[in-house]
Amino acid sequence: MTPLRLPSGSSEATALPLPVRWSSWLFCAVVALAPLPLGSVGVIAPAIWSILLGIALLGVLPMRLRGSQLAILAVTALLTVLAMLVLHEQSAVRPWLGGAPNALWAEAGKLLPAELPPAVTIARSQPFYSAGVAIACLLSFAIGVVLGANRALARGLLWVVAVAGLVYAISGIVTFAIDPARIYLLHEKQAHLEWLTSPFVNRNTAGIYYGCCALIWLLFGCELIEWRWPSRRVSLPRLLARLDMPARRRLAGHAFGWLTCLLAMFLTGSRGGVGISLLAAVAAGAIFFRKRMPRRYGLIVALGVGSLVALALLQLLGGGVGARFSAMGLSDEGRFSTYRATLRMIWDHPWLGDGFGTFEWVYPAYRTDDISLRGTWNRAHNSWLELASDGGMLMAGAVMIALLAAFGVLAHGVRTRRRDVIVPLAALCASVAGALHSMIDFSLQITGYAVVIAALLGTGLSQSFRSGGAAGTGSDASVTAGPAG
Repeated sequence: MTPLRLPSGSSEATALPLPVRWSSWLFCAVVALAPLPLGSVGVIAPAIWSILLGIALLGVLPMRLRGSQLAILAVTALLTVLAMLVLHEQSAVRPWLGGAPNALWAEAGKLLPAELPPAVTIARSQPFYSAGVAIACLLSFAIGVVLGANRALARGLLWVVAVAGLVYAISGIVTFAIDPARIYLLHEKQAHLEWLTSPFVNRNTAGIYYGCCALIWLLFGCELIEWRWPSRRVSLPRLLARLDMPARRRLAGHAFGWLTCLLAMFLTGSRGGVGISLLAAVAAGAIFFRKRMPRRYGLIVALGVGSLVALALLQLLGGGVGARFSAMGLSDEGRFSTYRATLRMIWDHPWLGDGFGTFEWVYPAYRTDDISLRGTWNRAHNSWLELASDGGMLMAGAVMIALLAAFGVLAHGVRTRRRDVIVPLAALCASVAGALHSMIDFSLQITGYAVVIAALLGTGLSQSFRSGGAAGTGSDASVTAGPAG
C-alpha cells in the first residue's frame, strides 16, 4: 500500500503494521460501498458487511489503544451486553428477569391446537434476525474508534466518505436524467418515481446522505481557506493573493464536490433531509470560523449569513423541495398519528418492548382510523420511538444517553483541538443531523447510511482527545501539520 499522505505533503512518521494497513483499506471499502446495493437493506447485505468488518476488526488488533479509546470501547461493550440481555429476555421461554410474555401467545393458544411456548416478543426469531444492522454499525463504530487515533487514517475516512458520495451523486444525477423510474438504470422503483433516490430506495435517506457528504466537502474547503487566512487585516483580495494556483485548484475541487452533492440532495425532494442538512452545514461553517469572528456578535452574524446562503441555495437549486414545503408544510398527519400509536405501544410494554424488528407486526393493532389506508407502515418514521417500542425504554434510554455523551465529547474535541478539527466537527454535525433526521424518518435504520455515520462517529470520538504520541499508532503527535501546497 502506498504511504498515506497528509495535507502538509508529509507521510506518516510511524509505519503501520501490514494487517492494520490492509484492514484500514477493507474498512474504507465497506464504508464506501455500503450505500451501493440499494442502501444494503434486507438480511444478506448487512451479513456480508458484518463479516468483512469483523475481519477488519481482527486486523486492527496490533494497534496500541489509548485510555480514551479504551473508555469509549468499554461503554460500547456495556451497551452491547445490555442489548444482548434484552434480546435474550425477549426470545427466551424462561427469561432470567421474569418478564411477562405477550398476551397474544395465550390468545393464539386458545385458537390453535398446537402448544405455543409464550415469549415477550410476538415473533420469537425476529429479534435475532433483525440484529444485522446493529452488528454492522457496532463493528463500524469500533473500527473507527481504533483507527481514528491515527490522524492520517481519520482524515482518509473523511475523504472516502466525501469521494464516494460524489461518485454516487454524479452517477445518480446522470442516470436519473436518463431514466428517473430506475435506480442506476438497473432497479425499477416502486415509489418516488419523480425524485432522485440513488443509491437508496427511499429519497429521505438519500437526501440526508448527500447532505452529509456535502458537509464534508464544505469543511475541506473551509480548512483550506483557514490555512491561507491572512495574518493581518482580512480582505477578499488579500485572501485571494495567498491562494496560489494549486490551492485554487484544490478549492475548486472542493466546491465542485460540495455543489454536486448539494444538487443531488435537492433532487431527492426530501424536506427533512434538505432542511436538516442545510442547518448542519450552516452550523459547521459558523463553528469552524468562530475564532475568526468578533467575540460578541460574530457567531450570530455568521449563522445569519449562513442561513441566507442556505435559503438562496434552496431557491436556486431546490425548487422541488420548496414546492413540497409550500404544499405539505413541515410534516404530515400520518406521521403524527403513527407517533401517537407508537407511544401507546411503548406504554403497554415499557421495559422490554415488543421485540426488536417487530414494529410492522404490532403496529396494525394500534393503527387509528385517521391514518390513510394507502401504503404499509412498516416503520414508525421515528427511529427513537421505534427503538423504545421494540427494545423497551431501558434500551432506548441507554442508547440516547450514550449518544448525548458522545455529542458532548465531540463538542469538547471541536473546542480543544488545534488541528484536524474538521474530523470531530464533521462527525458531530453529521451524527447530530442523522439523529435529528431519525426523529422524523428511519435513516439510521438503513444499513448503507448507518454504517457511514457509525464510522464517522467512532473516528470523530477518537480524534476528540489529544494524542499521547504513543509509538506504533501513527498518532498525530508524530506528524507536523501545515498548510497545503
